[in-house]
Amino acid sequence: MQWEIFGKYFLHGILFSVLFLLLEFIWIFAIILLVGLGFIIGFIIGLGLLFLIVGFINMSLGVHLWNIEAETGFWNIFFHGLALFIILLIVELITYFLPNYAFPGIATLVIMFILRIFLNGFIGKTVASWFGHEIVRTEEEK
Repeated sequence: MQWEIFGKYFLHGILFSVLFLLLEFIWIFAIILLVGLGFIIGFIIGLGLLFLIVGFINMSLGVHLWNIEAETGFWNIFFHGLALFIILLIVELITYFLPNYAFPGIATLVIMFILRIFLNGFIGKTVASWFGHEIVRTEEEK
């Protein structure tokens, strides 16, 4: 049972990373266009769009992997993405720079990459549970 949970954390972390990477390219083109059209207003709209993308991806993964029923309102997705973005930014900066500063090298990068995938999955599930509620299924429903 425990290995299944670790597998889900890993799957959540890796799927979030891959989906975000794919949607990030679309977001980059959108923010370039928005900033070109409206500078500060375009930048603010672009950041809002980023938070919506992050919130939507994590909300979807929470629903499909963890059976967390999510609130799908605009502001719920926005604040879901904002909270997750801020937490992941802090954690990623700490888990990337501190170990690499103490033990520079490829081995450190590889080990920390794998650990960050699990950590991202754990954080993603936690934040998804803040903005939704877990549906408990019986063995018969599974």
